[in-house]
Amino acid sequence: METERPAYRKDYIYEKAFKTFYKLHNTAATWPDAKIRCEAEGSELMIPESLDEADAMPVLITAVLSKYNGVYVGIHDLYSERTYVTLKGKLMQDTILNLLWERNEPRPNGGRCLAMQRSGRFFVNPCTQPLPFICKTKAEKITYNKECKSFDKRWKLGSKNICFYMHTEPQTWYQAYMTCLASGGHLLIVNDRNEAKYVRDLFKETPERRVPDNEFAFLGFSDLFQRHNFKTIHDQKIEDVGYSDWDVKCSQNEKSVPQRCGGVRRNGLLTTGDCNVPAMFFCEKLLNATVSKQALRQRVKKAKPALQSQAQMNSADGLFEDIL
Repeated sequence: METERPAYRKDYIYEKAFKTFYKLHNTAATWPDAKIRCEAEGSELMIPESLDEADAMPVLITAVLSKYNGVYVGIHDLYSERTYVTLKGKLMQDTILNLLWERNEPRPNGGRCLAMQRSGRFFVNPCTQPLPFICKTKAEKITYNKECKSFDKRWKLGSKNICFYMHTEPQTWYQAYMTCLASGGHLLIVNDRNEAKYVRDLFKETPERRVPDNEFAFLGFSDLFQRHNFKTIHDQKIEDVGYSDWDVKCSQNEKSVPQRCGGVRRNGLLTTGDCNVPAMFFCEKLLNATVSKQALRQRVKKAKPALQSQAQMNSADGLFEDIL
């Protein structure tokens, strides 16, 4: 399928006929998590743009169809039942995609999210039922971020050869953890007051949004393994990483729900939040950093006991496979 490949991520396959890159995620995820994972990689959940492209997909997905019925694509009826639209907002019935239904589909009460079978045809599936999925990006949309040596322009170069990315679309702490890893970094660990100041400056550049807490963003620490014993995602004590200035005015003791996942307020001070309430978050990555496969394996292994569902554990397994 791949030929005359333009420069892009090595984990994507290039198809010259469509001038497009594709990536099959072998490990199943729910439809919402599949969407998040693709966006974290700077791509989108696959939507065929022609019958020829749909007919080409079985070559890519055959390997996973012995275990699963199909793979998720970027079409749903979550806005209005039986009104199927793409993630770009186009009505399916107004496009050539409407010719791609499998026989007897869409089934009543079959599900709200679309998947593709071996035949290249669509069927409806419950959005919360994990399936493999395909991410896609057009070659013409690819730009290279020289500062951060990435194909994702959203990374910004900060101090000490570190790139930062503030995600303003809120996610749970668990989703944020996976999103940062999928984009080549990890949830930010603030190492000193200069870095805390940089975080404050990024907050200032971000206008207020309709999120649960406009003053808060997740960081890479928690007490998920032992209550009140906060450690970074790299298993370091907060007081040992170089920055431990807490916002004492925002005590977690005042909250009715345990605040077990770490974060930062707009003033640059550390605080905690409910891991399951979506919030903005910061990712970071060190330029020229090399991480061994064993180190990646340990990171994912350490994270899994803290994950809240089997779907999140499956996502962790899939992320490890994708990175390697």
